[in-house]
Amino acid sequence: MHTKVNQSTAKLWDLLDSLKLPDDDYSNHTFFRPLVVHKSSPKYDYANELIESFVARSNTKQRGAKQLAEFKRHWQYMLMNLCSVSFQRRWLLVSLDKNEYSNDHWLKLQGLSYGLTKEIVSYLVTTGMIELKLGKRYENNPARTRLFPTPKLANVLYSLFFFIEEDIKPPYLRINEGEGNWTSTILSLPDDHPEVIEMTTINEFLKGHSWACKAPVRLVYKSNAFNGGRLSTPFQNLPDRNVRIRINTLIDEQPICEVDFNANHLRLNLAFRSKESAGDTPYEDIGEIAGVNNRDQIKRIITVAMGASDEAGGYGSLYTEGFNKAYVRRIHDAALKRFPKLQLFKGWGVYAQNFEGQILKDVMLQGVKKDIVCLPVHDAVAVQQQHQAWAKEVMLDTWQRYMDGVKTRVKVDMP
Repeated sequence: MHTKVNQSTAKLWDLLDSLKLPDDDYSNHTFFRPLVVHKSSPKYDYANELIESFVARSNTKQRGAKQLAEFKRHWQYMLMNLCSVSFQRRWLLVSLDKNEYSNDHWLKLQGLSYGLTKEIVSYLVTTGMIELKLGKRYENNPARTRLFPTPKLANVLYSLFFFIEEDIKPPYLRINEGEGNWTSTILSLPDDHPEVIEMTTINEFLKGHSWACKAPVRLVYKSNAFNGGRLSTPFQNLPDRNVRIRINTLIDEQPICEVDFNANHLRLNLAFRSKESAGDTPYEDIGEIAGVNNRDQIKRIITVAMGASDEAGGYGSLYTEGFNKAYVRRIHDAALKRFPKLQLFKGWGVYAQNFEGQILKDVMLQGVKKDIVCLPVHDAVAVQQQHQAWAKEVMLDTWQRYMDGVKTRVKVDMP
């Protein structure tokens, strides 16, 4: 039954073999999560024996049964997280600041201990099993310590990848940087709130299915209920550009495809603001006017310009990415020549995320009714390949309904 999963894991691990350490920047960081291999998994015995061996080798204190169980739980979380990030190509964030364990909502929710975490990290460093970058304390934004497994550890963990999961349980709504009382408001919404009902429906359905980085799908706001509203799940964090990991994973042991909204933020901008269709090839059209033949660069510049709240901030962000002012202006002018009603440097990004999240949530709910697993991937959904025609039709219809009849385009990405 699990031959395909085991073969797929080995194939993905081969793809990762030659990669260097991930860059140490925000986009390559991921938070520590309560990850497990459940007793029903064919890899449970291997995972349990591995965890027990680390507990036995690192336990230098006299611990009673309860304390030993807590030590084992922390080891389980640590090893499963390190396995997961080795495929995600991200640094694992852990807190080695004692105060954080009494102040941070998510650390308290997971019942994590500063002392046990520090002890485990020290053992992994001493035995050469992790790369470590120590966090520094800043006045308003303390940086957490970053970990990444060395080959010595990763080679004994990688076979567990498809069997690691986070229990699917509430809360399914989250807010990152809540303004005023928004954090407590979002986290205390009643069970009969429409978005709580919808996200519960999606997650209850997903419990019975399997996929890589299985975890809850959450609706995430940035600072208030009108700011952001994107769908988030760790599956999105699997790499799929330099090395094609995500597209080569499985849903319920079947190969997948990704059905992707084409030029989604630009199309949403034009459709919502001016009821205008962007045509078949909007970024290529801009490039032709600008005399630039690099779609990725054009898309990046327009995306940042749409998301930035003013020109100074937008140009500053693009400058740090290596774009000079004259080049950005050239793309900017060409975009407005092709689409005069396109709104740039007006903070459109948070509105686009909100529309994107609502549309994909609607698609996922329609999937629940058809017993079809849809996993959100930014502006796309991953489905089993047998359901790609259904996904295309539903995504086009849903987008058009939200945008008052304006049509969009989708494309299908295959392994």
